[in-house]
Amino acid sequence: MGRKKREKKRVKLMMIVNPHSGRTKHNIFAGKIADMFAKNNVEVAAYFTSPDYKADYLVSEHGKDYDIIGVCGGDGTISEAITGIMNSGLDKPLGCIPMGTTNDLARSLGLATDVDKAAKIIATGVPYSFDIGSFNDEYFVYIASFGAFTEVSYATPQKAKNVFGRLAYAFHAVKYMSKIKSYHVKVVTDDRSCEGDYIFGAVANSRSVAGIFKFNNDMVDFDDGKFEVLLIKRPKSLLNAVATWLSMMNKSYKHDNIILFHASDITITSDVPLDWAIDGEHMNDGREIKIKNNNKAVDIIMKKHNKH
Repeated sequence: MGRKKREKKRVKLMMIVNPHSGRTKHNIFAGKIADMFAKNNVEVAAYFTSPDYKADYLVSEHGKDYDIIGVCGGDGTISEAITGIMNSGLDKPLGCIPMGTTNDLARSLGLATDVDKAAKIIATGVPYSFDIGSFNDEYFVYIASFGAFTEVSYATPQKAKNVFGRLAYAFHAVKYMSKIKSYHVKVVTDDRSCEGDYIFGAVANSRSVAGIFKFNNDMVDFDDGKFEVLLIKRPKSLLNAVATWLSMMNKSYKHDNIILFHASDITITSDVPLDWAIDGEHMNDGREIKIKNNNKAVDIIMKKHNKH
């Protein structure tokens, strides 16, 4: 009698689905996607998010029983899942099927936004380590921002996002242009300090911010232990404002109103409590914020040899 062929170990995938994300369909795992997972020896269990059972809770409660944590949803759902991984101390790779409106995080990391391709990468790809940010006692994946345009990311109605996509953010950016005000802020990092009146500030590990601002690819490294810190001073005139805007749109960031540098540990203090957008979600967190880069804290599954 010959030896029996050793069966390949079955991979257990926990797939967290946000049924309210911009493009999510309830039957997403039907048909060829389910067949693809089965052919690659992946056993899938789906968990649907709700207001009472968000992705971070689901990961904390059930993630330990699986080999891979998967997310089918937008940037907010992916951010919640990573928060769950960080809070639980799980050493589990994250696989993403981006289904949000803008998918800033996915596009910035070079993740596939096509459902079939993204699912195949989860089954056949390899994990790469990425930096994760601490925002006081919370976590963020790609952006923490305050000031002008920040409210756009969390105030744009979900229905508008679903219908108009990225244009919805542009519509609301125009709406809030008339409400721009500056905030007196002091920023202290590991190697510098600056203080002034700023209309916008961001600490990012991303090449795209709500589809409005973008960084050149060579400006951002997702696992270097540093964030990109962007501060924009209040323009002195309409012409000055236009010049500042154009500098950001062409990704040069070389106007006098723009401060851009890299840092690992940042303390931000302000005269008044600031409204922040953390991975697109609203947060008001007092007058002092401590932000820290957690170097290579989470593994994300990507196509082989396609980290960036």
